[in-house]
Amino acid sequence: MYIEQIIWYFLIYAMIGYVVEVIYCSFGERKLVNRGFLYGPWLPIYGIGALLVIGATEAVVSMPPLLFLVTVILTSVVEYIGSWALERLFGIQLWDYSSHRFNINGRVCLKNSTLFGLLGLALVYLIHPQVKGAIALMDRPYVAIGSHLILVALGVDTTASTLGMLSFTRLLDRYHRRKEEIERRLASLALESHARLLIERLHEERSELHERLLARSRSLMARFPSASSHNEKRRTHLSELRTRLKDALRETGDE
Repeated sequence: MYIEQIIWYFLIYAMIGYVVEVIYCSFGERKLVNRGFLYGPWLPIYGIGALLVIGATEAVVSMPPLLFLVTVILTSVVEYIGSWALERLFGIQLWDYSSHRFNINGRVCLKNSTLFGLLGLALVYLIHPQVKGAIALMDRPYVAIGSHLILVALGVDTTASTLGMLSFTRLLDRYHRRKEEIERRLASLALESHARLLIERLHEERSELHERLLARSRSLMARFPSASSHNEKRRTHLSELRTRLKDALRETGDE
């Protein structure tokens, strides 16, 4: 029963985290912004962070300042590890706080860690008691069945999202390689007048490749507007895509 409750807590706090992120980012962007690595309305990093905070602060629940400090440290560690792990897997740093003051490798920053600390206070003193009480009132069979459904839904979403991101990073790398090949051929054909049709086709192929990559990147850039990479080529392409998407939005009047 305890494990099943933990699964429910994880889902609830992952969904609350999603709502918080969407409201916070939408307020800053002045438009509705979808957030998160997964397709569903949940952010697992919040679920993990919330469970760690709840478990680690039981001994200091009567001392709000210390609870705040523990929350700041725990959530910062979770965010840092999450950023590092995702970059190791995909080669892309999905969020980058390098422009924020007091950041650590662009993965965490003082501003966000402070906000997480405040959320931790709200979680422990206001939210979790209500959630715990609501779960306790549920019939055990529903808790058990629900926990299994939650695991299936999260498993399917994680698999689909991971495959989608891997597909995007492969497309990004293929685009770079093919673009370089096309540019080398264009350079070699520049002085050959009889190659006009081939030159035009190569230009068209390069544009088609870029448009395809641009279309695939819209969702990623909307969810992670500061996405970057320690790989210089990927970082350059991500920056170019970000600029092109902004230009496209400006042209359509959606920005």
